[in-house]
Amino acid sequence: MQMQMSRTLLRIIRLLLVIAGVTVVLWAITWHDAVRIPANGSGPAGNVSETVRSIRITDVKPVGSVLMSGVVVPPDAIAQSPQVFQFDKEWYRPGILTTFSKASPVLLLTGLILLIGVYPLQATRWWLLMRCRGLNVGWFRTLRLVFIGAFFNFCLPGTEGGDIVKAWYVSRKSEDRVTAVMSVVFDRVTGLLGLLILAALAGVLMATSDSIAFTIGLWACLAIMVIALLSGLYFIGGLRSWLRLDRLQSMIGGGLLGRIENAVHGYGSHRVSVAAAITVSVVVQILLALAATTAGLSLGMDHDLGVILAIVPVLFLAAAIPMTWQGVGVMEALGIVLLAAPGLATPNQIIGMLIIYRGYELIWSLFGAALLMKGDVQLHPERDNVLLQAENGVETPE
Repeated sequence: MQMQMSRTLLRIIRLLLVIAGVTVVLWAITWHDAVRIPANGSGPAGNVSETVRSIRITDVKPVGSVLMSGVVVPPDAIAQSPQVFQFDKEWYRPGILTTFSKASPVLLLTGLILLIGVYPLQATRWWLLMRCRGLNVGWFRTLRLVFIGAFFNFCLPGTEGGDIVKAWYVSRKSEDRVTAVMSVVFDRVTGLLGLLILAALAGVLMATSDSIAFTIGLWACLAIMVIALLSGLYFIGGLRSWLRLDRLQSMIGGGLLGRIENAVHGYGSHRVSVAAAITVSVVVQILLALAATTAGLSLGMDHDLGVILAIVPVLFLAAAIPMTWQGVGVMEALGIVLLAAPGLATPNQIIGMLIIYRGYELIWSLFGAALLMKGDVQLHPERDNVLLQAENGVETPE
């Protein structure tokens, strides 16, 4: 009874978080074309106000390189006649439909194509982490489950739904379930490290042109150094012995916690495989960030490429927190804070960029749905064959 109540409460919390995320997005969207007149800026009738104003506008056209013009939508279309208003280009806030209607088809398709290599690379990364720990899994089966995991990422809050499914399938018929599950955990960890490395590289390279990107890069560098220090102490510097984890395990009898710790420590003996997995992760994150960046550029965002590449990993990290579905609301709010700037990016362009990026992932995840419908999703056929032969009375070779 208590477990059922907990599940019900969890569903309610998830639903509320999804509603909150969608509410944030809907609130941030500019639905109609508008002009945001800054404080002390001149309005349609030449009037000046000390506060920021926003007016609806239609039939927007460029006037030279820095000005635009449009027809003001009056509060009462009968009482007032339409009037043409010229304004600074940076004041213009296109509505969401206008934003999408001006998207570049070439850039949209480019962003979708960039993701072609992501899933084979993710499969290679996970395959390396399994093989080095003695999990003999075929690469093509791994790729299939990666696609299926991508599909399930759209079923749970955050972006961990696929990891949960992958962990269940890889451990379902494994002789070492803890090691199998830890391969999924390490796969996620190396992915997050790839995000940090990308943010650090892009941010440091933008040191002279964007302070926000550079700040993010510095924080990413600091996080990488801390992780490297702690990992070195744990795997190389004897931190495990200093913490007396071996003695603690012997006192409590090992158990599940002991097996988890042993599985984690086991990767210390496979540094080449771990380093290769991190390298693959960097390439994966570059492709993902480029896809999102291309989606933003297709909508007319005018930031430098390096700026978006430095900030997009931060948005991805925010989405990794299992709060809302696909990070909806969290990514948009953070993206608006970090990227929205007059003449560079509007909130609608940032929201549109993230919607298109999720659309890219959804399109590719449909391959996972198709593969899931085929059935027989398991990664240890060799164990199944042994069990089947035993049931049929067939002796297996020594």
